[in-house]
Amino acid sequence: MDFLTKFVKCEFRTHVEIGVLIRVALIVFGIYHDKYSAVSYTDIDYKVFTDAAKHVYKGDSPYKRDTYRYSPLIAFMLLPNVFYSRTFGKQLFCLFDVLVAIALKILVERQLKSKENASNIAKYCSLFWIYNPMSIVISSRGNADSVPCFFVILSILFLQTDIVKGFSKYILSGIFLGFSIHLRLYPLALSFPMYLSLGEYKINRNTKLVSGILSLMPNRKQLLLTFSCILTLFSLTYAMYKMYGYEFLFETYIYHLFRKDTRHNFSVLFYYSYLNMDDISFDGVKIILQTFEVIILFVISLTFGTKPETLSFALFCQTVVLVTYNSVMTSQYFIWFLSLLPLVVHSFKMKVSQAFILFVLWISSQGAWLFYAYLLEFKSREVFLFVWLKGIVFFCANIYILAQLIKCYKPGYGFGLCQTNEVKTKDILNT
Repeated sequence: MDFLTKFVKCEFRTHVEIGVLIRVALIVFGIYHDKYSAVSYTDIDYKVFTDAAKHVYKGDSPYKRDTYRYSPLIAFMLLPNVFYSRTFGKQLFCLFDVLVAIALKILVERQLKSKENASNIAKYCSLFWIYNPMSIVISSRGNADSVPCFFVILSILFLQTDIVKGFSKYILSGIFLGFSIHLRLYPLALSFPMYLSLGEYKINRNTKLVSGILSLMPNRKQLLLTFSCILTLFSLTYAMYKMYGYEFLFETYIYHLFRKDTRHNFSVLFYYSYLNMDDISFDGVKIILQTFEVIILFVISLTFGTKPETLSFALFCQTVVLVTYNSVMTSQYFIWFLSLLPLVVHSFKMKVSQAFILFVLWISSQGAWLFYAYLLEFKSREVFLFVWLKGIVFFCANIYILAQLIKCYKPGYGFGLCQTNEVKTKDILNT
């Protein structure tokens, strides 16, 4: 126990260096594991990225590679895979993974700058990402989701801190948000609470109608965030469209609106999608599920997104809902909300035992699904129904855990270590 305490209290730089070494070790391990094992350590998507990069290197479209359904920017980033090293992309994604931890540490420290122990609390929060086995494995296997996660964190960093002063911070925040949306569509939902957090709403039962409407009108900060985000997203998308035409739009964006994954899917809609894989008619069940999803996202935005101090929690909750209700859900999606967890983990006022139970619930329900998914994928067993039932269990577990986190959420709690100067002065006077 003393060793663990001393380890946690190490300098942040030491933790970063250890995190880098762990990721490098897994990249090296992956080389030998892929060579001698029938089950590849390297993510199948990484092979897709590399093949797409080869097409780009030859001057062709990355979409000549079947199942490449990402922005061409990912293929551009992995061009060194072709002429330098096949592990370059893994190294790059791990670098972004570590940069996420550094950005998280800076962001939390700036958010708690008026409170004591802000630096230590920020360091403890960042450890939830540096040593997160899921983020480590996913990036070292060659998954690119650490890249959009990094730009989402950067967007929040500029939005909520004074690293850059004046209105320029909102422009930069919008640029990084637009960039992340171009890479992955999920940050689009995060833009609404980020927009709301910049407003000043003074509406109550005595507010006149005209005054209420005027208070909802966008201010300069909101306009700068919105237009810089839209301009960045449009510019990147238009540039890629000019290069690769409609094929880019379909494979990168439109395809995901109708995607049905019937082989490896945590979603509660897994079995339904499997039974209706050849049906291209109007999907009423999916529309109903997405309608509930939109309503929940809207309520979360209004509940937690209108105040800067609770914005991070709004973004975390929204991402959990987006992933949980998605018609396609794979393990790599989990880092979308796990990258935001360090921003709010210090604000959960709960016992260690309760946190441990929630953690075990999430891991065990996920593990139960993975067992049957393994039988389906590698043993060719007909266990579709069991995979679907475990998907329902995992869905319920996610919703229950989110509900418990909302109950335990206390803004500014800071692991119980936070103490403002104002509170400290009151304690002295009372004494």
